[in-house]
Amino acid sequence: MRAMPLQFLTVLAIAAGMCWARDPTAVNPPFPRIGTCYGAGLAWKSWEQGKDWWSKLDLIIGGGYDLHYDWEHPRWKRVLAKVEKNIAKLHAVNPNCLVLPYVDLVEGPDNPNLPKYWWDLRKGERWSGWPGYFRINTALPEVLRFNLDKTRDEIFARSMFDGVFYDCWSPDDWLVPRTAQLRDGKAIVMLNAWNLPTTGFAHLNGCLAEDEINRVVEGKVDFEDFLGRYLRWSRESRRPAVTMLVCHPRTIREDPWSNAKRSREQRRVLIEKARTADPQMLRFGLTTTLMGDGYFGYDGGNGLSRGNWWWYPEYDAPLGYPKGPARRREDGLWQREFDGGLVMVNGTGYDASVELSARRRDVSTGRIGTRFTIPMYDGRIFLPTNAPPTPGNDVAPRLTRKPSKTLEAVRLDDNLFVARTREGLELRFSRTGELTRILLHGQMLMTGGWPAIYNHPMRRYEPENVMEPEVTLSPDKAVLVFGGEFVEDKKRIAYTETATLKPGNRLALRYAFTMRDNLDLRMWRHYFLFPVRLYAGGEAEANGRRIVLPKTLDKAELLPSAKKVTIRGPRAEIVVTSSVPLSLVDHRKWKTQEYLLAGYPLSGRVRTGTGLSVTMTVHITPKPADNR
Repeated sequence: MRAMPLQFLTVLAIAAGMCWARDPTAVNPPFPRIGTCYGAGLAWKSWEQGKDWWSKLDLIIGGGYDLHYDWEHPRWKRVLAKVEKNIAKLHAVNPNCLVLPYVDLVEGPDNPNLPKYWWDLRKGERWSGWPGYFRINTALPEVLRFNLDKTRDEIFARSMFDGVFYDCWSPDDWLVPRTAQLRDGKAIVMLNAWNLPTTGFAHLNGCLAEDEINRVVEGKVDFEDFLGRYLRWSRESRRPAVTMLVCHPRTIREDPWSNAKRSREQRRVLIEKARTADPQMLRFGLTTTLMGDGYFGYDGGNGLSRGNWWWYPEYDAPLGYPKGPARRREDGLWQREFDGGLVMVNGTGYDASVELSARRRDVSTGRIGTRFTIPMYDGRIFLPTNAPPTPGNDVAPRLTRKPSKTLEAVRLDDNLFVARTREGLELRFSRTGELTRILLHGQMLMTGGWPAIYNHPMRRYEPENVMEPEVTLSPDKAVLVFGGEFVEDKKRIAYTETATLKPGNRLALRYAFTMRDNLDLRMWRHYFLFPVRLYAGGEAEANGRRIVLPKTLDKAELLPSAKKVTIRGPRAEIVVTSSVPLSLVDHRKWKTQEYLLAGYPLSGRVRTGTGLSVTMTVHITPKPADNR
C-alpha cells in the first residue's frame, strides 16, 4: 500500500471528534489514483476475501450499499453491518480511500411499494433502459424530494460513508444543490454524467465519465475537447476533486441485454479474457486521467461487468504528486511532470516519436532509453533510472503527420484502414467499415457517416460476420469495400458499404442494406457530427436559408430537412449531399457538444427482404489559411 501523508493522518484524528467519522475534504492520495465502479463487493465479501484489493483503492463507488428505489428491502440490515465492518478496517489501513454509496435516480425494480404514478410510461406502459429495471418519472418533484430525504437519512446519517454517487444524473437546480448542503457542505457529491457537463462545479466534487475514453478512440468524441472538459472539472469542482474516468477493452460489445442472458461461467471466462485483451486502452485511459487530478478505472464495461478486480503494473508507478499542471506539446501530445516520473499521452491520430532529456524506463514495456515511440491513442509512464539503455531502436511510427504526396489507401492493422488525398483530407475506417475519423491536415474536421440502427427501447444493432475488407487504389480514386451484418437480438440486416475517395477532397459513401428478418425499428439514422468547439459562430445553409451556428444552446432545430447542406467552419467549407433528407439540430439539447446533421430513412415495422440504399457525398474545400 502507498504511504499516507502524516499531515492527513493528523487531520483525520481531529475530524474524528466531529458528527461524522472523518472529514473527506482532507483526502489527498498520491498518484495514480485508482477507483472502482459498482463491483467492490463490500457487502458480500469478508475482509479477508477483499482486503488485498480494497486496500489499494482510492475511490469505491457502489459495490456495497446500492439503492434502486428499494431502500426498505430487508437485506439492507444484514448488508450494512458487513459494509460497516469492512469500511472500518479499510480506513484503518488506507484512510485515503473514499467510499460512496450508489443511488439510481432514474430506474427502479418492479417494486410494489412505489407509487404507480411514479413510473415513466410510453404508450401507457412502463419501459426499461436496463435489464430488470423500469424508468422513473424524475420530473415529479416528489420523486426528487424522496431521493433527497433518503440520501440524508439513510446515507449521510451513517458516518462510514464519505458522500453519495447519483447514477445517470446531470447537474440540476434542485437535488444537487440541496445534497451539497448536507453535512455542512463537506460530503462528497458525485454524478454519473458520462460526457462531463459544463455546469455544476460549485455543488459537485466530480463526475464519472463512463466510457467516454472509448468514444474518443472510436472517433465519436474529440480528444482535445474531452480533455479540456476533464481538466476543467479538476480545476473548478468542489474540493477534493473526485472526477473519475473509466473505460473498457475494445473487444467488449456494449450490450447489457445480451450480457444478462449469459451464465455466470460464460461471464467469468469472458472477464478473464478481457483482462489482458487491450493494454493500449488501459494505458490511454490511465495517462489521460493523469493529466488532471482525477481517478481511473478499467473494467469489463456495461457490456460485461463493471468493477472487476483487475490490477496492472502501471497502477503501482510511484508518481507521488504533480509538480504542476499538464501542458500541451508542439507535437500535439500532452505531458505532466510528477515528483516520481513523467507521464505522456498521445490523443492525436498519429504515432509520435519523443525524445526525453534524461534516461527513463517505460513502465509498460520495460524499455529504457531517451527516445520512445508512443502510438496514436496510447500513453506512457516514464520513471527515472540509471540502468543501461535497451539495445536497438523502439518500434517505428506507422503513420505520422507528414502530408501525403499522392492519393493513398493503406491498411495499418487488422482494424485500421486509412485513405487520404494530397489536398489534406484523411479518412479512418475500422474493419467493419465504420468511418471513425474525418481529418483535414491532421486535425479533426467532423465525425459520422455510419448508420446508427436501434430496436425498442434503444438497443443498438452492432456489426457481426464482417467480411474481409477490399482496398483498391488507382491514380484517380481509392475504393474501400466493407460488408457484414448488423445484429440485435437475433434480428439481422445485411450491409455492403463502398467508400470512394477522389482527388479534390471528394468522398462518396454508398450503403446497400437487405433486411434478413422482420423488424420493428426504434430508429435508423445516418449522420455527421460537427463539434461545437470548432463550428460555433460558423454558418450552415440549406434550401436557400442561411444561419449562424449558435454559440449557446437556444432551440434544438437549426435547419429543416434538405438533401444538400453546407457547413462553413474556420477550416473548411463542407458540402454534404444525401439521398435521404438531412436535418440539422443542436445536439447540446441531448447533452453532447455537437451539431448533428442526420437523415432517417426507416422506422417502425419493416418486412424481411426489404432493400434500402443510402448515398451520401461530401466535398471539402479548405479555407485559404488551411490550404497548405
